Amino acid sequence: MSVNCTAGVDVAILGAVRQEVEPLLHLLDSPRVFDFRGEALHLGAFQDRSILIGSTGLGKVNAAITTAAILETFGAAQVWNIGCAGAYEGGPLNVGDVLISRTVICGDEGVLSKNGVESMRTIGIPLVKRDGEPLFDAFPLAEGSWAYDRALRLTPAGLYSIDGGELQLVDTAVEAGKNDRRPKGEVFRTVHGPSLTVSLASGDRKTAAKRRERYGALAENMEGSAIAQTCARYEVPFLECRAMSNMAGYRDKREWRLELAFERCCAVIRHWLEGA
Repeated sequence: MSVNCTAGVDVAILGAVRQEVEPLLHLLDSPRVFDFRGEALHLGAFQDRSILIGSTGLGKVNAAITTAAILETFGAAQVWNIGCAGAYEGGPLNVGDVLISRTVICGDEGVLSKNGVESMRTIGIPLVKRDGEPLFDAFPLAEGSWAYDRALRLTPAGLYSIDGGELQLVDTAVEAGKNDRRPKGEVFRTVHGPSLTVSLASGDRKTAAKRRERYGALAENMEGSAIAQTCARYEVPFLECRAMSNMAGYRDKREWRLELAFERCCAVIRHWLEGA
């Protein structure tokens, strides 16, 4: 059955849990709120565009089911997966920084051996084909994507602060102390690079280090590749934006900065929504 997914919703913004999208809900004009497949969705308008904001549920299966159901029911011109993630030590990201994914890597699909997880290429069957190209264990977002090009233009890699809920690019000369115009908020870094999706979060630093070495990713989360794969099947542009709530492998939640991650990720998303 052919589904027209360019009609209906202009942008679907999906986090795993409500807290990840909650800072955006006040932006919607006269939203309709309803239960959808066990998750809450908010459908409203922002600057003459129809925006759907909601949660998918935690993990890849919930993410894929909810995304597919949304695309079948509403259609969407774009899907943005947002929320928090765990940064890998040794990379450019620290707690509070933001990753805009260039490539979403599948960390579980393939063959498990004593050497670890081997690619779906070992089996020889791609997860999906996009424009005739087989995609085995990664979904490149930057190649030929007008949605990603727009995100890159609006949020180039660099230093940012938040002033009154709005994202501000920090002049590097200011940050280096070469003039007196200091940013009003705390400064954090936005990076463009690969993210890794896993079903089992890294439970210790050694596991996280092995994953970083194996995949070359900058951070890990539990939904991204499932939503990317769903969008590839539906031929809908997909973006992923994640703020670092913790370092991967650190399981002491007293050290996590969830609220900070939600705030900064949603500031980036608000900037995308408001961008010309």
